Amino acid sequence: MDTIQKEKNIALIKDVLRNYLLEKGFRNTPERYTILEEIYNMDHHFNVDDLYLLMMQKKYHVSKATIYNTIEIFLDAGLIRKHQFGEKTLTSSSYEKSYFDKQHDHLVIYKKDSDKEIEEIIEFCDPRIQGIKEAIEDAFGVKIDSHSLYFYGIKND
Repeated sequence: MDTIQKEKNIALIKDVLRNYLLEKGFRNTPERYTILEEIYNMDHHFNVDDLYLLMMQKKYHVSKATIYNTIEIFLDAGLIRKHQFGEKTLTSSSYEKSYFDKQHDHLVIYKKDSDKEIEEIIEFCDPRIQGIKEAIEDAFGVKIDSHSLYFYGIKND
């Protein structure tokens, strides 16, 4: 993505956040926008520890509590998505930006001979999954808004 488009996207998500905060009656703090911008500059999944370390490295003085509270706001606003990949970390949830992303699924690859230490997370989209979703909708008379599908494994030698 080019720099101009990235700047437009960040301006748009900041507007989404501003409107959300106004609608919910939450404080409109600069820290929330800084955290949001850092998340949307990332190209990978992250956890609270990752985000906290990044903020500290960039000399932003925010507490972990502020990050946790801000993450909850972003989740409710639809700006990020939460995942439970089964990793063994201090903070067991992973997150990813979600405002511009299309529905996708995940292949979680663990390091060999580790206790669920993640080597890699591959995002993929398979049209056959859409067919399964539609079959479920037909069979149960429902409209599925979203789904999450995770495959877990280790690489073959």
